[in-house]
Amino acid sequence: MQQATGSHFQLWVSDDQALEAQLLAVTEGQAMSRRHQRYAAEFALPAGTVLPQAVFRLSPPGEPGWLLLMTPVSPESDGRPVLEAIFHVDRPL
Repeated sequence: MQQATGSHFQLWVSDDQALEAQLLAVTEGQAMSRRHQRYAAEFALPAGTVLPQAVFRLSPPGEPGWLLLMTPVSPESDGRPVLEAIFHVDRPL
């Protein structure tokens, strides 16, 4: 996912309405166990957007995407709101 930093995704707020979301950063963090890796992905939304913590579908344009629990975090310096998704994945053997 780090290779996609700067890329644009669609954040579906309803079945027929998507907002543009730009992947700002992917950072590694403290995992829940030694078997896992933890990543946080932050997505900037259009200015003025206000969304709660919720499960949203996030997708590359034209693809089905993934259902993710996303949480609002501090906005960007330009004022754009930011949502964060946390991923825990199995560590490679």
